[in-house]
Order: sequence, then C-alpha cells, then structure tokens
Amino acid sequence: MSRYRTRSGIVLRRKATPTGDVVLSLLTPEGKLRGVARAGAKNGLAAKVNLFHHLTVQVYQRPGNEMAVLSEIMLEGALERLALPEVYPYAHWLAELADKLYVEDDHVGQAGFELVSGALRGLARHQDPNRVALVMAWKLLGAHGLYPRVSSCPDTGETAITRFDVQRGSVSATGGLQIGEDSIWELRRIQAETVREILLEPLPDHVRQTLWRILEPYIGAHVGSMQAWAAMKQQFEDRLTVF
Repeated sequence: MSRYRTRSGIVLRRKATPTGDVVLSLLTPEGKLRGVARAGAKNGLAAKVNLFHHLTVQVYQRPGNEMAVLSEIMLEGALERLALPEVYPYAHWLAELADKLYVEDDHVGQAGFELVSGALRGLARHQDPNRVALVMAWKLLGAHGLYPRVSSCPDTGETAITRFDVQRGSVSATGGLQIGEDSIWELRRIQAETVREILLEPLPDHVRQTLWRILEPYIGAHVGSMQAWAAMKQQFEDRLTVF
C-alpha cells in the first residue's frame, strides 16, 4: 500500500522553523492534518502556504513518524480580502477556533469543511465581518455539540428568561450573567436559522456586544484558551467589550 496520498484543505495554522520549513495545520473533509512543508519544496513554497489558503498537497507518512511530509503543493484558491487589517484578526481568530475544535484525523466531512470555508468566504465578502465572525463562531460550536441550551432553563423549564450561565452552557432563570431577553432570542435564531437568514436581519449594537461578551468566557470554559482573542480585542476594542 502506498504511503502517499493527496489531500485538499484550508490552512488553519502555520509556523515557520529556523531551517525554513513550515509546519501546517490543514482542515480537509477527511480530517485535520498536521504536516511539514520542506523549504526545498517546488513551485514557490512561501507564497502558497499562508493562512487561509486552499491547498492540494501530496502527503507522505513514514511509519512511526507523527509528522507527515507535505510536498507537491498546489494553490487552489486564496481570499485576498482576508489580509485586510479590518478583516484579518477575525479570520485568524476563527481559524484558531476551528483548529481547536477539529481533532487530527477525525472525519470532518464535507459539511464541516464547508462550514469553515464558508465562514472565511463570508468574512472576505460581507460588509460586516464582525457579525459574520460572531455568527460563525456560534455555528462552529453548534456543529461540535457545544451550543448552549437556549430553549428553556434546565432547572425550572421557564422560557421567558434573561440570564446566561457560562459554566453550565445554558440560559437560566436562577443565576448567571444578566444578558436580556433580546440577546437570548438572538442566540435562538443563530441556532435555528441559516447564516443567510440571520444576516438579513439587523442586529442592535447592545445585542452584538452582549453576544461577544459571553462568547469569550464560554469558549474558555468549553473549548479552551485562545491566543487570538488578545489581538482581536486590541484592534476592535469598541466592538468587543468584555465584562
């Protein structure tokens, strides 16, 4: 059986080594793949392996070697607008979130792959990347079974509630952060409707702020810490106020 295989995916993470090699994390429909692109790779390595690029690579896995070697790298597509300063921090943050959520070699499927690639396309094309990032982050959590319970309080069964319990991952009638009924209603919309339907409706600024404010501690509690938060908040301090 050949140890070579061809994979096509999106660069979620890259790290250059002192020798000029680049370690990549690629999200593909078959699963997340981590490998090294050697500095001697043909056809202009540096220009092809930037974050968010869609690549087709030949993968060689040596027996007993955890790190695959990526060669014959072909650039399939790049979204140039993701490099804009008003868009890049959101794209970098979403890519880090996806990198944490998807586990190496677990089957991602075409739907999972399209969710991430669609998020990046939305950031590149939509006039409001802040809102696209917000919606797609909650959608990514939902795709991994991490969406909070928003239909009713798990303790009382009440539906007309205004609080959100970060640690339990649910709306609450008895404790948690006071976020308001309109913010809970938006969380229900994000869970139930398509991205297109959600983005067609205007979003009040106070609801946007609230959903960003609860998202950071929620991801921290249920996924883990993310380095990209700091850079994103530094650039968009007015849009990402925290408690």
